[in-house]
Amino acid sequence: MACGQKVANLAVARIIPLFLGGLIIYGCWAFTKPLCIDYLLDTPHEENARQPRRGLAAGLLVVLYVLLVFLLAAYLRLIVTIVWNPGYIPRGPEWRQVRENNLSDETKQHSGKHRRKSRSRQRDGTCGRDVEVGLGSHTEKSAYRQDAVGLEAYYLKDVFVCREDGKPTWCSTCCQFKSDRAHHCREVDRCVRKMDHFCPWVGGVVSETSFKFFIQFIFYTTLFTGFNIIVMAVFVAELSKERGSVNVHWILVLALSAFFGLFAFAMLLSSLHITWHNSSTIENLDRHTKVWMLAILIPRLEDLPRPASFPIVSFPPLSTTQSSIPRRHFAILHTKPGESPFDLGSPLANLKEVLGYSIVDWLLPLKHSPCTDHSHQEGAFRVGPVVERLRREAGLVPSRSSGGSNAQSHHRRKRTHGHQNDEGNQGNPNQHLARRSSERHHREHRDHRQPTSR
Repeated sequence: MACGQKVANLAVARIIPLFLGGLIIYGCWAFTKPLCIDYLLDTPHEENARQPRRGLAAGLLVVLYVLLVFLLAAYLRLIVTIVWNPGYIPRGPEWRQVRENNLSDETKQHSGKHRRKSRSRQRDGTCGRDVEVGLGSHTEKSAYRQDAVGLEAYYLKDVFVCREDGKPTWCSTCCQFKSDRAHHCREVDRCVRKMDHFCPWVGGVVSETSFKFFIQFIFYTTLFTGFNIIVMAVFVAELSKERGSVNVHWILVLALSAFFGLFAFAMLLSSLHITWHNSSTIENLDRHTKVWMLAILIPRLEDLPRPASFPIVSFPPLSTTQSSIPRRHFAILHTKPGESPFDLGSPLANLKEVLGYSIVDWLLPLKHSPCTDHSHQEGAFRVGPVVERLRREAGLVPSRSSGGSNAQSHHRRKRTHGHQNDEGNQGNPNQHLARRSSERHHREHRDHRQPTSR
């Protein structure tokens, strides 16, 4: 039943873009033919009839189709990205075997005899269920081994999201680790990087690869529908005043533009709000109460105070044979409720992380978001001041005050050491005069002591 609902959702998601395309074509026709050609350019056969308004018609058409070009460019870029680059995480090597086992269990369900028993066995890969477990979970009897393939993609970074035991989250449906900020989408039955939401209006999952184009699409949709609302409202009122009648096509375009315009404007405000905080729709659901668990690299384990006030995990596990990879030690730290490690500290920096670093990137649907680049050594995503504060509080990096005191003490030790060297060199008159006396005094003493030294 759940799988059938998924198929229906995906089918609707593929049909709705065609429906929206038909509405756009109808709106452009109603704007061009009944309004601009038949009303503004056509001259009524009356004595005191108004003159054709060619300049107004041309200006309205230019604005309409310029906005349409930007709207279609963003929409097509969004659909192409969702279809060919949706941001899915590859399934694990054991997924196919688990899927075959689940299919065999589903065939037993039809008999009705083993329905409840098979459902309990499907916790590690059922259709339509999102199962997220860690190595320390009691329900995770056969999730993955300690040396599971793919774990090195996390501990080779300096910061990654983990569970209480220091291991990244495991999706038993996809048989794969979940990367930072990834979520399992039930409609497509895949884990998606920085998933925002499943949107049937654009044909699929909006994720880190398509969220920028989604914002641009609803932005140009707001402009396009807003322009239609203003123009159609003005000429509906004018026609009603002149002839006491209305044009049905104008009324339909006005109603459709108002409906989709208000919907797009609300989505635009919501999307900009979560981008303002470098969040997503899913993360924003519990943004004010969520506590992030992070594994943060310890630069020098021997410099930590003993005993440490936080758990420490080491990778790779000793049971593995990956001797070529040096062991890295991580402190398991957690944020305060409502703090996000991915908030870069300023709304502008957060907006740039999604929309790009220039005005051209903000307006044109050309480049992907900077957040899709996961090649940073620090982590899969850029982290903000919260992570730096956690490092300072845990003693992983010296604070500014301690750094200043260390520098002062180092300078003090250097001066003391130099003073001791000067005292130790008092037996040598030439060195003492060179370091302590002025140039004139040094010259006089040198002339005075030269015969004695000979």
